[in-house]
Amino acid sequence: MRRIVIALFLLIAWFSNSSVKGQTPENWDFPEKYDSLVVFLADSLDDIRDVNIKVKEKRIGTTMAMRPSFFSFFKKPEKRTYVLCINNKADFSGVLFRDVPHEARVGLLAHELMHVRDYQSRGFGGLVERGWQYLSKRGKHKFEHEIDQMVIDAGFGFYLYYWSAYVLEESDVDEKYREFKRRVYMKPKTILTELNTLGELEVM
Repeated sequence: MRRIVIALFLLIAWFSNSSVKGQTPENWDFPEKYDSLVVFLADSLDDIRDVNIKVKEKRIGTTMAMRPSFFSFFKKPEKRTYVLCINNKADFSGVLFRDVPHEARVGLLAHELMHVRDYQSRGFGGLVERGWQYLSKRGKHKFEHEIDQMVIDAGFGFYLYYWSAYVLEESDVDEKYREFKRRVYMKPKTILTELNTLGELEVM
């Protein structure tokens, strides 16, 4: 029943936004195949529309990851460039973005764009602090939970739920990768609890 309610909500949200003829932000250099997904998200993220974002497909250890370019660490936020790395590793033990269902894709990309919002609010010291956090399990957990909370607060919590549920409950990733996701990021039940706290969902 819970899944049906969420699915109906997502359909209503998607069709209500599809009537808005937005455009991919000029400074977001995404492949054309992602246009509809990027436009849908960008329409709700005015504060980072002018940020420089580039996409690279390469072999990495997760589905995708948003990172400041090296020289951006030494620049003011408005001068920075971020690189969204999308995994194209054929023998990847996790899940490739091309195989992710549409609603879950929205949740994952929203998460990566929240990293941009977070980085943009920080100076050099703040960026270094985030990198330092990622060196420990506890710090990584705290960091990614804060980003997931930003996704929920931005109105994309249902999509984040679909992404989390897909990876942990439906995909054919290996157990090591599944455990990593379970340990570091918000689990589906936690996301639903947060949505309920915000009054967006009555958990059955």
